[in-house]
Amino acid sequence: MKKSLFIIILFLSAASIGYSQYYYKDILSNKELVADMIRLKDQKIRTVILKSFEEDGSPSEGFFCEKKISKNYNSVETLSRSDITGISSFTASFNSKGQVSQTVDSSKISSSTSIFSYTNDGQIKSILSSVRSSDDDFQNEITEEHIYEYNEKGIPVKMIKVKNLSDSTLFVFSTDENNNVGIEKNTVTGVTYYYYYDGKKRITDVVRFNQFSQKMLPDYIFEYNFAGLITQMTSTEEGSSNYFIWKYTYENGLRVKEKCYSKEKKLMGSIEYEYN
Repeated sequence: MKKSLFIIILFLSAASIGYSQYYYKDILSNKELVADMIRLKDQKIRTVILKSFEEDGSPSEGFFCEKKISKNYNSVETLSRSDITGISSFTASFNSKGQVSQTVDSSKISSSTSIFSYTNDGQIKSILSSVRSSDDDFQNEITEEHIYEYNEKGIPVKMIKVKNLSDSTLFVFSTDENNNVGIEKNTVTGVTYYYYYDGKKRITDVVRFNQFSQKMLPDYIFEYNFAGLITQMTSTEEGSSNYFIWKYTYENGLRVKEKCYSKEKKLMGSIEYEYN
């Protein structure tokens, strides 16, 4: 079990990121994916190899992860494997403007495809996603579309989530005094997320009411270096008050190492990046 603990944490973290915070998941994460590709292109990177290590420094057994960037930098494919999660792949494709046009996330039992469309001024207009899953007994497909509307300043004011072409939910956004999206509210359930920023308009906190603790707690906390790169992310485990702290190190603008710590500040494991 010791050798698989960090892989379990990695899997849970990846599965929970952006779970319901649609502004964070759809808009902010999309911008970061574009920025990552620009950094790789600028430094002519073709391959990225990730190596996972447990808290005692030993390699995580059965772990493999490699990113391959296409010749013209219009796609990046990430292949990963572990004894816990099995084999999976994630491919992001980019259009001629450098915008994310499609993502495909697949594993042995399911696959998810998201198609992005944009307004004339480059804002995300819609994201159409389909998830297909299967096992020995049945196959299932779920579709979901996120349709965004913006004000005259290009700031999102609402998003309609349409599930399986019929079930619609309206989300509304409000801005803070600096015209950053400060509030995201589900008009059906009333669940509300609050976004906070630093003086450079970089997101620092994503906060909501935590049912487990019965009080307002951050789902995410971000810290940055002078170059605007994230040096630390604190993420709360979905459905609890437990959290993990991720610390990131960079060289020449590229992430070379990340370390994960528990709520008790104990090192849980680390990831190292190799670029070619």
